[in-house]
Amino acid sequence: MVKAVQKRRRYRSIAAALWPFVLLALLAVAFFPRVETGNIARAKAEAETVLALVGDAVDQAIQRFEPLPGIIAGDPILLNLLRQTDNQGVVPFVNEKLRLLSLTIGASDIFVMDRSGLTVASSNYREPDTFLGRNFAFRPYFGRALAGEPSQFHGLGTTSDERGFFFSAPITNGIEIVGVIVIKMTVEEIEQSWERSDRVIMVADADGITFLASDPLYRLRALAPLAVDTLTRIERTRQFPVDTISPIPFSASVIREAGVEVVLGSEPDETRFLSVSLPLTLPGWHAIVLTPMEAVRTQSIRAMTIPLLVAAIGLLIVYVLRQRWMGLMERAQLERRQRTELERQVRERTTDLLKANRNLRNEVAERQAAEDKLLTTQKSLLQASKLAALGQMSAALSHEINQPLAAIISYADNAETYLERNRIGEVRSNISSISQMANRMANITRTLRSFARRPGEALGPVPINETIDETIVIVAPQLREREAVLEFDPAMPEVWVWAGRLRLQQVLVNLVTNALDAMGEAPDARIELRVEAADETVTLVVRDHGPGLSDDVLNQLFEAFYTTKDVGHGMGLGLSISYNIIEDFGGRLLAENHPEGGAVFRVELKRHWPDGQGRQT
Repeated sequence: MVKAVQKRRRYRSIAAALWPFVLLALLAVAFFPRVETGNIARAKAEAETVLALVGDAVDQAIQRFEPLPGIIAGDPILLNLLRQTDNQGVVPFVNEKLRLLSLTIGASDIFVMDRSGLTVASSNYREPDTFLGRNFAFRPYFGRALAGEPSQFHGLGTTSDERGFFFSAPITNGIEIVGVIVIKMTVEEIEQSWERSDRVIMVADADGITFLASDPLYRLRALAPLAVDTLTRIERTRQFPVDTISPIPFSASVIREAGVEVVLGSEPDETRFLSVSLPLTLPGWHAIVLTPMEAVRTQSIRAMTIPLLVAAIGLLIVYVLRQRWMGLMERAQLERRQRTELERQVRERTTDLLKANRNLRNEVAERQAAEDKLLTTQKSLLQASKLAALGQMSAALSHEINQPLAAIISYADNAETYLERNRIGEVRSNISSISQMANRMANITRTLRSFARRPGEALGPVPINETIDETIVIVAPQLREREAVLEFDPAMPEVWVWAGRLRLQQVLVNLVTNALDAMGEAPDARIELRVEAADETVTLVVRDHGPGLSDDVLNQLFEAFYTTKDVGHGMGLGLSISYNIIEDFGGRLLAENHPEGGAVFRVELKRHWPDGQGRQT
């Protein structure tokens, strides 16, 4: 009988100890949906933040390049190219100019097409898969630009197999459209910042094709089966290879105003996602973030498990203490009060720490967003600088050629009259004058043709005095027009440098014309050019007698798009391009002010010793 009573007491004691654990389990089951709903709402809010950043990144990339084709299309050298696409002097010059311009603005490629869609100049002319000679008339951006409408297009490059945005604009001669210029921007740089995310980030175009995605498995996939006319249009424009565009088997549409849970695949390999989407500035485009529901549920279970474990441990401690110290109620009560107070303080401290951590994370996120916004603003301001055509040299050379042309016409008319009157002596005199004028024109065009040859030649030995003489011939019309004097102190004997002759001429022409502009309309304008030769280096020194350079100008002189000229008189690219050319030669381009006034530019190049000559000892 006693044993039965003890057994019943033991059962009651066990039951009394177990019912709190059962209650905790029931509470966990009851509150788990509420906890999970809260975590889903938090995941949705985080996804919306990611969507805002993704949308800003795509929109800013589009806005950065969209206005540039229309600006570059105004360069007169492009009209000259399209008038004589078979000119082996103009084409290489434009190719190199486009290459340097693409490096400066961060574009993937820049290329020019004639009215038939044939590419006649391209920045990637050095590459094996260059666009030169390829016809892109099938691309929509060509047709729209040819119709006079600046255009934007996205697709997979038919030559490079790289995804990118294409921005085009018409090239006009003032009367009609003679060609199209296109700038290509690749998208890999945008996607790189997404690869570390534990979410799937996608950007879908108006046809529902995922043009950008953080996971390669989701790139160039369809969010839903495509219509036949859509596939036909994509195949006609070669936008994407249609045989590789497969639908992503989502259980529901991932593009909705509110977040939606979607299933990918089927049991037992199905994956559930929380899908949140955001429309972009581009019409019909959407950014999509897929958050794995497994991670949300794991977080919810963890959020429920930790308090349950803490409570279970607490209850177990209470049970053990109650069993051991049943006879010492007062002491047990005191210890329970102390334990209760300690638990309260722990909970309060834990709450404070969680709140502090949350505030710290919010502050870090806000500062990061502010820094990103500042960087974006700086890039936008940089890209807003106008690109203007450099036409002063072309105008002066045209005048220099028109004068002997007019003289030739006049001498020819007079010779015809003299011939009718049988005045043979005057006819011979006029023919001799025509020959002199023609020789003068031939000398100008020969120098220009040499200057405009393919600029992509390999580096090699270049005679410095001859190169400077050819440069003087090129800038002579501008010097005469401005009544300026160029004093050249050649090196004796001839010295050689390791460079590219045509690109070195380009740098010298730019420095001399900049010196002319710096002196403005000042009378007695004078430019000094001299050669300083050492054993290892040769330095070309160009000095003007203008007002010199301020400290602010010196600090930003070689930055792209920085110019001190009035709007419409300079693109701010000349010195930046020259700086890159000299660096390609392994040299340096330096600027300083002369103690007696004016600016001094120094071009330091490696000296080359021809065979049969040795270094000075």
